[in-house]
Amino acid sequence: MPDQEEAMPRNHMIVGLDDSPSGRAALRWATQHALLAGSVLRAIHVLDWPYSSARPGVDITPATMDEIESAYRTNITNVFQDIDPRPDWSMEFRRGEPGPVLVRESKDAQLLVIGTREHVGLGRLLVGSISHYCLSHASCPVVAVPAEAFNTPSADSDPADHVGAPGQADAS
Repeated sequence: MPDQEEAMPRNHMIVGLDDSPSGRAALRWATQHALLAGSVLRAIHVLDWPYSSARPGVDITPATMDEIESAYRTNITNVFQDIDPRPDWSMEFRRGEPGPVLVRESKDAQLLVIGTREHVGLGRLLVGSISHYCLSHASCPVVAVPAEAFNTPSADSDPADHVGAPGQADAS
């Protein structure tokens, strides 16, 4: 008889993570949803060339690709650690095209959460859209979170009034 735990689908959700405002918003949304649903959260960052850990106003000049990758992984790991993850949550790195990798990783997930950026016109043609790819190809439900839809509420605001919070219907 197979182990009962192996036979049951795993109660997990995937969040595509980068250090953009929309990536951070997706992580915050996924964190709250995972806590409410009692789900295991797997944050996945897909390393795709070209990538850089440079932020405006920060001078980092690693000499080798290994140093660049190490600095980048540290930066993304710090973004994940900012949410104070539960012990059963994980931060994972993959290589490849982000859309296909996230779709593949989420095939047995309850949910895939992604940030969405505003690419229009030529920018969308040149950069493509990871969120569009995931929405079109994922076999699980997908939540696309724009950066401005999930601003951190102030300390004196009521979380129930917060637009974009998991479990709240959108009035539009």
